[in-house]
Amino acid sequence: MARSLTLKRIFTEYQVPMRRFFLILLFALFTLGITVYYFRVPLTLTIGKQILTEEQGLLECLDWSVDSWDRLAVERMCWRSDAVSVELSDATFDGDHFRVGTMRVVHQQTQTDNTTQVTYAPAPLQLDLPEGMPTVEVEALTVSSPLLPEPLNLSVKQTDDFAFTIAGDVEADLALSDTKLRATLRLSSPAVQMFLREAKLPVSMSALSGTVEAEFNGQAINTAVQLQSTLNYAMPQCQSEIQVNGVVTGQWDFTHEHAMLDLSKLPVDVAVGECSALLAGLPKTWQNSIWSGHWQARISEPVTFEEQALTLRGLSVYDVAHISEATLSEFVYQLPKQQMQGKLMVSHRSEAFQLLDAQVDFLLTGTQLESQGGVTLEVTQAPEELPIDWQALSMRSDFSLQGKVTEQLILNVTAKPQAQSVATETMMLDNVTTSVSAQTLIAMSERLDTAQQAPFEQLQWQLDAEVERYQVSGVQGRNLTMAGHGDIDDSLAANVNADIRVGSFKREDVRGKELHQQLSFSGALRPEGPVGKLNGNSTIELVAHPQLVLRDVVTHSEGDIKGREQLALTHRLVHDNLELQLTHRLEAGLMPFTLTLGEHGLGAIQSVASQFVPKLKIEEGLVSASVSGELSRQAFDFEINLGDASFLYDHHYVSGFDLPLKGKWHAGALMLAPAPLSITEVRSGPVLTDVRGQITSDNNLPVLRQFSANIFSGQLAAEQVLLDKRDQEILVTASDLDLMQISEAGREAGVELSGQVSGRLPVFIHNGQAEIRDGYLSNIVDSMLKVEDNASFNALKSQRPELQSVFEMLDELSIETLSADVNMSQDGQLELAVKIAGENKQKQQPVNFNYTHSENIYTLFRALRLSDEITQAVEKALNQ
Repeated sequence: MARSLTLKRIFTEYQVPMRRFFLILLFALFTLGITVYYFRVPLTLTIGKQILTEEQGLLECLDWSVDSWDRLAVERMCWRSDAVSVELSDATFDGDHFRVGTMRVVHQQTQTDNTTQVTYAPAPLQLDLPEGMPTVEVEALTVSSPLLPEPLNLSVKQTDDFAFTIAGDVEADLALSDTKLRATLRLSSPAVQMFLREAKLPVSMSALSGTVEAEFNGQAINTAVQLQSTLNYAMPQCQSEIQVNGVVTGQWDFTHEHAMLDLSKLPVDVAVGECSALLAGLPKTWQNSIWSGHWQARISEPVTFEEQALTLRGLSVYDVAHISEATLSEFVYQLPKQQMQGKLMVSHRSEAFQLLDAQVDFLLTGTQLESQGGVTLEVTQAPEELPIDWQALSMRSDFSLQGKVTEQLILNVTAKPQAQSVATETMMLDNVTTSVSAQTLIAMSERLDTAQQAPFEQLQWQLDAEVERYQVSGVQGRNLTMAGHGDIDDSLAANVNADIRVGSFKREDVRGKELHQQLSFSGALRPEGPVGKLNGNSTIELVAHPQLVLRDVVTHSEGDIKGREQLALTHRLVHDNLELQLTHRLEAGLMPFTLTLGEHGLGAIQSVASQFVPKLKIEEGLVSASVSGELSRQAFDFEINLGDASFLYDHHYVSGFDLPLKGKWHAGALMLAPAPLSITEVRSGPVLTDVRGQITSDNNLPVLRQFSANIFSGQLAAEQVLLDKRDQEILVTASDLDLMQISEAGREAGVELSGQVSGRLPVFIHNGQAEIRDGYLSNIVDSMLKVEDNASFNALKSQRPELQSVFEMLDELSIETLSADVNMSQDGQLELAVKIAGENKQKQQPVNFNYTHSENIYTLFRALRLSDEITQAVEKALNQ
């Protein structure tokens, strides 16, 4: 009892002081609270700066207040790091919900240390998220970054525990759990649409919708894309629309560094239209066959990334009719080695192209490329629109491309086309087999050499071709083979060598065999055409014409080519001992030429001349000739010189033949300068000596004027003889012909006739045959006829004894007047009507005697030739 009283007394004593203490404490706390609230902003900033490290950023501003007893209001808060700055305003927090009215996030690019390696160790996601967390809502969020073309305006709203919906420029959903992070992006988001519109893509996006769903569990990302899109690809001459509708699924496994992208359910349809201009250069049947208006692309097997290698097992592009197909298969890209390899195949089957297959295998390691492939082609018939036609054309080609893609590539191509026939308007080839090979060095690096004019450094090629039968510009034959090789450098300097062999050839009446021609060109290829040196050799075993046959003809050619319209060539033709030289040019559309035959022994042309004139045999002499002019204008000047020529025609022997002939042939008109003709002797039965004349032209025809020849100690002369086959009349005058020599030529034994006769002989030429009409001969001085022991005369005496006294008058007759009418038919039958008036001096008896004589002059001349010892000796020598 006493103890309780004591305690009560003590409590009573301290009750007043304790009350005072609590009042003072309460006042102090209130004062402290008011002070802290008043200085809340600087205090909060100071505490924030102390708590946050430099890596976590810097709290630059914070302005907050107590909005009500259960809600805080944040008027402004600023936080900044090296890469990001955040500023929010008009925010409230009531313990269950954090609302932000305005939030601005600015991203800044920073320079990072490239030596810093960030490692990530994959592990299952285990977040252990707290429960009962307040919800978050951002009504207006602006995100700016140099990586964005424009700032993003967003809003963020939490719909469930750690589940958020993003609206505005980006439409997406985010959901976070202890083990997974899920995200869904709608491709209809304005930011996505704007990005695709402004991106410099080869295609334009006309429609895009769908979603991108991703799920991350700490070790792998799984994605699924629902895609509906329409793309447009515009080319200058073509428009295309690409439809991509389907599902893409993928996975990235961080633990095993394995990725997979499944595009098998994402078909790509391509509609192509308005492309006729692109294929305008191709025949219509090829356009319809090669090009389709609807194409599809498929990747049937997943694309994988494993062990730092990207693998695409197959990508196919084909038209809906499955006529054309292109496939990329076995594609592998090795990241560490920067190595890419794969196989590309193209196939086409149609009525126009029965077979078209192409394949290439490639391997690219860094900048080193190795590739090889082949092409197989079969086309039964050429389209009608082409200027060339063929039957059963096929080709197999192999090629390889290797080298450094940044420096130099080497392209090797071998092709073996063959066809049953190839034809153009001027050419037809049957059973054609060819082989073409080429090697090209392609410069890939940018060169400073301004002399480079070609996209390659060097091109080497070789061609071999065989044709069983051919017809080219009217020339036809068999067994044509061609072989050639050459090289071209980057400045278009070129060397070309060709070897051509022809088994046989024929054109109209000309035929030949075994033609072998070798050509070489050294120079450069220019826009105006090739420029350089041309050399060639050719041999022909046989060239035959009904009037001419040449064997073993050799031709050497050389000259300069200066473009397509300017050249100068010289050809030297050798046949037996005959050598001709032809020089011709092409310049300014003109074709001047000069054909020269240097001075040769006349016997060099024997083999050629005898084919035109089979009965001609040349003994000796000199010949030279030249022809010069311009082919396009048909204007030629020519000169022929024959000197001291001797030859035998049939049994007619000519010696000492001289003729320097000059003339012109201009536009079909022949003009011969007067040229003296001189022949020492013509032995054609009767012997003509000192034959002279002048060869010129008249009315486009060659003529012989002032012709004269000595015969029977007299002379024959004619004013003009046309050297042509047309009909003509020639008046031949005979002067001072010795009757003694004429009678000796007649070889009539026992008859002696002396004196001289003169007269005229009108010769008519018709169809190449000569006849004499109304010719007349008469003596110019007294003559003498003496008949003694003539067989014909004696026989006549015995037959007509009653005329014995008359015949005796002719034994020795002094002739005062002798005349003869001369006529000769075209067959050479000579008719002479002779009238003789004279006196037998012994009997002093005047005599008038008419005599008719008929004889074939050609037979007589032939008999005289057979007895000519000089002609016989020459003929024997030439025939040996």
